[in-house]
Amino acid sequence: MSSTDRSTDAGRFDVLPLHRDPVVRAGIIAALREHAIFDVLEEAAAPRTGTTAVIVADYKLALQWIDASPARASILVLTSSDSEVDIRRAVDAGVHGYLLLGGPLSELVEAVTALAQGQRYLGRSVAERMADSLMRPSLTARETDVLQLLADGQRNKVIARELHIEPATVKTHVAAILSKLAATSRTHAASIGLTRGLVRPRPAAAAAYAPRGPRFEATMLPN
Repeated sequence: MSSTDRSTDAGRFDVLPLHRDPVVRAGIIAALREHAIFDVLEEAAAPRTGTTAVIVADYKLALQWIDASPARASILVLTSSDSEVDIRRAVDAGVHGYLLLGGPLSELVEAVTALAQGQRYLGRSVAERMADSLMRPSLTARETDVLQLLADGQRNKVIARELHIEPATVKTHVAAILSKLAATSRTHAASIGLTRGLVRPRPAAAAAYAPRGPRFEATMLPN
């Protein structure tokens, strides 16, 4: 169907799945094509003129599309990352929705519909995480830098050298981090930072600070 033909389909919403994972992309297409209100486009197709299209993409591709997408396109991130840092970065960058892999298909339909109607949408678990985050004191950019180096297992002198600050300043930042995270030690603070996604795990530090117990495992959208 051409873009001209589609322009006569009143009440239908264009959806362009651009997720880089072919299995996930196939799942999105199969799930949304079951609903008559969605006109799921092929990757090379253009959205209808004058309509609000919804682009569904993985995290990296979604951020790349923010500046490149048509003015009326809304962007939905579909990802396994529930990191506070990633969520905030995406929202600040201008994405319109954020959804985690492994959720119910009804939430995907709900999210795409909301974006097509000009609304914004955060998945339930994403909204809960962000609401919880807003209730806590936030770390400054410098404190986040220090926390990342703590998670890498670095000592104060190394942190000071890496950030070009005095060791005494590092101690001040560490004290502030412990207080804001309600952590009892540097190791505890690093573990909290990794669990909440405030810092990114490094290969050498991940095993030492990885939280115990079951971890989230992204699942593909069912057929």
